[in-house]
Amino acid sequence: QCVPSLKRAFHLATSGRYLDLPQEIREWEEDRVNGAAYLARKAVDLAAAHTQSGELSEDELSTAQSISILRPSMVPIVNAMNEFDRRIKHEGYGQIEQVKDELLTSLTDEGNRCVELGYELVMNTYKSKASSTEFVIGTFSRSSTLKSILQRIIESSDDISAKVRVVCSQSTPGDEGILMATDVIGASYLPDEEFQQQVIDGKMDVVIVGADCVLSEGNGVVNKVGSKALASVCKQAGVPIISSADRWKLWSDIHCPPLEDIFELIPSELFDHVLVPKDEEER
Repeated sequence: QCVPSLKRAFHLATSGRYLDLPQEIREWEEDRVNGAAYLARKAVDLAAAHTQSGELSEDELSTAQSISILRPSMVPIVNAMNEFDRRIKHEGYGQIEQVKDELLTSLTDEGNRCVELGYELVMNTYKSKASSTEFVIGTFSRSSTLKSILQRIIESSDDISAKVRVVCSQSTPGDEGILMATDVIGASYLPDEEFQQQVIDGKMDVVIVGADCVLSEGNGVVNKVGSKALASVCKQAGVPIISSADRWKLWSDIHCPPLEDIFELIPSELFDHVLVPKDEEER
């Protein structure tokens, strides 16, 4: 017998290290190469597959709550798991598959809106430099959203004279930039220091990064460690840097979520644009 919610607080404080969870959830937790949008979709699948009907005691965690504890810095995971639990509590365990499908659809739709917004902004910059022979886009870490944006730009560039070249920063620790360079057709990667030197030397036209969390009231963006140094270099060099995020990455608190050791908070003012699609009611 424990003080109410003591177990829950313990698991939150220890990032779920001592939770008894299925192996495939633990394997998902260990993924350090895919971005938040991809992992949020996987989280919805896992929550649906492992949620069992029945009332939980005050100290027990649902499967979705347990999943969200494991990756607290990736806000779309936390938001999606909270919404999954809210829907199941309201609609019942018999609706798990419907809730899963609707959440996955929402994650996809919001991701597509984010891609469209990022594509339009980068293409406007691209078209303004159409007289150049080459247009170089830099990026950092690995993101399925950025991959979609970059692929669309490359496919659209055939109608404009300037050749598009994508360069990925290696993104240590983890080296996700190497994988990102294989994700995007024709992309290459550079060690982080060389990439930043290219920015300083004026050899990048624009840099675009993702986001794992966008705080309310312009209080900052959470992204992979190294993003802050890169944004500072871009600012000093006068190279526009964009952070692109969908609405599932919005964090309603002005305070930062718990930060895993591979994430950091970047002041919003270091970015030229923090792109988040408007709410449907605002459009």
